[in-house]
Amino acid sequence: MMLKYSSHYLQTAAIKLNLSMEQFKESFKTIGKVFVVYLQGETAGFFWIEKRDDVLYIHALIIKEQFQGRGLGKQILHLIQDEYILGARTLELGVHFSNDKALKLYESFGFAKVKQLDDIGFIVMQKYVER
Repeated sequence: MMLKYSSHYLQTAAIKLNLSMEQFKESFKTIGKVFVVYLQGETAGFFWIEKRDDVLYIHALIIKEQFQGRGLGKQILHLIQDEYILGARTLELGVHFSNDKALKLYESFGFAKVKQLDDIGFIVMQKYVER
């Protein structure tokens, strides 16, 4: 599912990391944790997180188009921040320049742009979390 709904973004990230798509796919199994999101018995999306030192990386947060606009992304961000933060002080994610909906969601949740990766079209965003 991850590749079906986010293949362009993931291919771009794999290139930036100098990984083949096979190597990148393998990282889903070996780096962090991937969670499937269900809504009304249907698979609505997924998120992929990894904690390193004091940063919790949100490698992916994908919601199927038919489930967007229902507040699910914001609920997932709250879940990640409240349940998976595990001592981290910063949440970090990357979002493609073209993904206006996601940019607005992340900004409304308190994320700030910290870096632009023009070569792959991504913006890195962070949110400091007080504990």
